[in-house]
Amino acid sequence: RGKLYSSNTEENYILAETLQKALKFAISERILDETVPDFGGPFDGHCSTFTNIVIDASETCDGEVTKSQRDFVYSFHHDTWRRVILSLLLDSYLQDIHKHAAIAIEDRLSEDNTQDYGTQVKLFRHWKESANHVRAAEVALDVGRNFKLLGMNLHSIQIYQDAIEMWKKHDPPIGVERIVGFSPQVIESLNEENLISLVKLQTAMGQAVGSIISRSKAESAQAFETALEILRVAPVGTKIKDRAFIFPIYSGMFFLLKYGALCHPSEQVQIELDLVDKFVKETERHGDPVHYCRALAMQSETFHRVGRFHDAIECHLKLREVYDVDEHSAQVVASYASDRCAQNFGCAANCFVRLGHIDKALNIADYIEHCLMPKMDLKNVHNSAVMVYPILWIWKDQGMIERSLRVLEKYVKEPFEKYFAKDCSTPFLPAFKPTQVLLNTIMYKKGKKTSLDENYFDWAKDFSNLECPMTIDISIGNFSRSPMSISAEICLELSRLTTDQEKRKILLRNGAKLADLAIAGCDGTDGNAKNITAYVQIKPVQDALQGLLHDVD
Repeated sequence: RGKLYSSNTEENYILAETLQKALKFAISERILDETVPDFGGPFDGHCSTFTNIVIDASETCDGEVTKSQRDFVYSFHHDTWRRVILSLLLDSYLQDIHKHAAIAIEDRLSEDNTQDYGTQVKLFRHWKESANHVRAAEVALDVGRNFKLLGMNLHSIQIYQDAIEMWKKHDPPIGVERIVGFSPQVIESLNEENLISLVKLQTAMGQAVGSIISRSKAESAQAFETALEILRVAPVGTKIKDRAFIFPIYSGMFFLLKYGALCHPSEQVQIELDLVDKFVKETERHGDPVHYCRALAMQSETFHRVGRFHDAIECHLKLREVYDVDEHSAQVVASYASDRCAQNFGCAANCFVRLGHIDKALNIADYIEHCLMPKMDLKNVHNSAVMVYPILWIWKDQGMIERSLRVLEKYVKEPFEKYFAKDCSTPFLPAFKPTQVLLNTIMYKKGKKTSLDENYFDWAKDFSNLECPMTIDISIGNFSRSPMSISAEICLELSRLTTDQEKRKILLRNGAKLADLAIAGCDGTDGNAKNITAYVQIKPVQDALQGLLHDVD
């Protein structure tokens, strides 16, 4: 199904007049039927099925075509005509039809709503069928990025796979093995534009897969590794001077290292340090402040996680000299899916807390809330969650529970409910409810709420509501504290609010078990570095739970 629109150019105006005369002849011969639809929006379907044509033009009483806007739908009188005509068209003709359809859609999108993702998906398909791989990839990357911001990662993956298929569909000669899924002849024939497009799609695929909680992180790693292998094997790869497009691969590999997807925990620290050091040097040499700031943020985050707090702050101060939220934030999001540079402010606040400079940490928290968050896109809930998550716990530990809850609801909970569909997900989702429940419970305990949701008790008694996959628990804990650490404290606080001894015992046992799991993920016993920030959040909770559970037993 497809539509051809006449643009406002004189050439296309004349073309529309010629086409309309031809179509009127086809109607008179009962090859086509003409109808006027009751819609005026973008078309549905695409031209490869060749079912109908819409001409956006109308006639005056004297038979001349005007530039006024009116749609006519032309459909084949018999399906036999469609099959015969389609079979007679050469591939080049079909590609030309798709090309003109894509151009017409782009003209309409520039005038109307560019957030019409359904139409943009159809635009991608037309560019794909026109054999313009580079333009199709650009549209796929843009649409996939927007899907990802809305938590629709499965839709992102689908369009990325569809785009990658443009190169993957070609079979190698008999007896020749594929290279990472592609024919060697395809990789050898890639020009610079096509190579960059394919690597960007593979990178975006890795980012989208890695953001889905239920998907294997090994699958995400494979997408990044495929991107690097294509770049290594393609002859044109060595001739590309601007290599900024590969920097997001470093960020993706760094993300997977935190999930333990690339190596044994005992090797992780050194691999991370080597990776970020190389990333910082390459981006500094490249000179783009967007990628250099991202590299500094990555290095600062690594130093924080391994307990090198002074080094982490030093990296952050370098970042602050370069990073400008107004100038760089949107560019960082475009390359790395969220503003990894702005997120480093929370990491720096954690470092100042560890060094005993609470006043400096609170100053950064103020800056995040009042200067950075108002400039962030609230639809990017993952970005918002990472931005505010560290400072929620800094405020909580300083007794500012109301502020923590208000910021959580304003920048995380409410946008998630507003912009995300019911079954959508985001990496920090396992921490959303525990954080909200704990803050509300503490506010009630301190007399700042008049009532407590009694459903909290039943929810916390069911251990399955509280348990979190270990890799996810550790990953979120890298930013401050883990979901199971929070749930353990919920059990502790609720146990102090009930006089039902059986209920209290269940809560304490659940809490103690959760605390043990949370401790195991951050105390370094798995061979990884001890995460001090996460450890100091859970250790007092674990001690209190063990003491109360001993008294109960």
